[in-house]
Amino acid sequence: MPLLRRLFGRDHHAAAPSGSYRGAPAVEVKSFEPIRPAATVNRLVDLPPEEAGELPMEVVPWTLKRLQVIFSQLDAKPTAQALEDARASRERMTRFWLSAPVDQLEVLYAGAFGQVYRQMLNGLLPSQPLQAKEEQWKDTLTQRLLSGFGSHETISLLLAVMPYYGLNGMRVAEPLQQVPEWLLFDYAQHCDVELTQFLAKRGRAASPALLAPAALAQPAAMAQPAGVMPAGGAPYTELPVLCETRRDACMPLIRDNEFLGRMSGLINLFSIDPGDGEVKRQLSALRRQVAQIWLDVDTEQLEALYRTPFGQLTQNLIGCGFANVPLDGEEELLRAQLSQVVREMRHPLALNAVMASLLYFTPANVSFSGAESMLPPWLIQELNSLRSRSQPG
Repeated sequence: MPLLRRLFGRDHHAAAPSGSYRGAPAVEVKSFEPIRPAATVNRLVDLPPEEAGELPMEVVPWTLKRLQVIFSQLDAKPTAQALEDARASRERMTRFWLSAPVDQLEVLYAGAFGQVYRQMLNGLLPSQPLQAKEEQWKDTLTQRLLSGFGSHETISLLLAVMPYYGLNGMRVAEPLQQVPEWLLFDYAQHCDVELTQFLAKRGRAASPALLAPAALAQPAAMAQPAGVMPAGGAPYTELPVLCETRRDACMPLIRDNEFLGRMSGLINLFSIDPGDGEVKRQLSALRRQVAQIWLDVDTEQLEALYRTPFGQLTQNLIGCGFANVPLDGEEELLRAQLSQVVREMRHPLALNAVMASLLYFTPANVSFSGAESMLPPWLIQELNSLRSRSQPG
């Protein structure tokens, strides 16, 4: 009896007031604290700050559509805020996989949630450096995965930890036995290039999730995110905008003697004194303009442009070693976005992205993970030439 009194504040045998629900005691609210605005804005939902309140436990509402938009914004226009939002979204998706019913993982992966997950996995986020707390979280997940292979939680942990590793950053022993068929292709694309080639020989050129039944397909209400466009049923990464002067406005620079002379002069000055900060600042801005021109020129004109004085100066810029100069945060994101387009090689302007990305990587570090067969012969020849010229001695 005393326990019930402490719980309900009265004898549980006492008669209930007329008209009240007998299954739950009436509660008299004497006073309450006004809801205080949350200290920070939850950016995982479109929720005005004044509607957000504090609870005695962590409750973070989120929507799949909002996460989809966040990842698209990072891929289309990388900024510090976009990266911060994407990191929070990755953690939210990770924790969801860890708490989802293990007998529903395949269904979730084949549906809208899996589509947004693959968008994240194939985007810029996994290639970005991790913060200290993210490194700790990744290490925790990795150790749990290593110690628990073969258990019921194995696939949940694998789905959770993969987005914290860059391309080919982790491997699973005996993946054909350990990774389920519905996840195998996407695992291979992200973690094991050799396995991707093996699956292609077996006739597996796409994820089974892309061929999911209509009942598991993306809901019609989920709109196509900005910056992600359809290509053969799968999204591809949008090209970055490197410079404000673009498209028709930047084409006259190809024959502008003043621009070409400035370009040549800065390359020479950098070669003489690679430590000159002002030269590096100006050359960095000029590189972005040159890369933008390569992104905007008609793809069929790439070879012809490469044979012009502008193309020769582009070769000089690639070969002068400027790609070894550390990038700031914004340029690091732009380079990662270019690299993602080149890695996919599915964008209609993928060859343009190859030419632009050569300005941000040393020739010896340019790799296409077996996709060089998709390049035209002249570009393969020039890549080999650039690599040989960059070799010491």
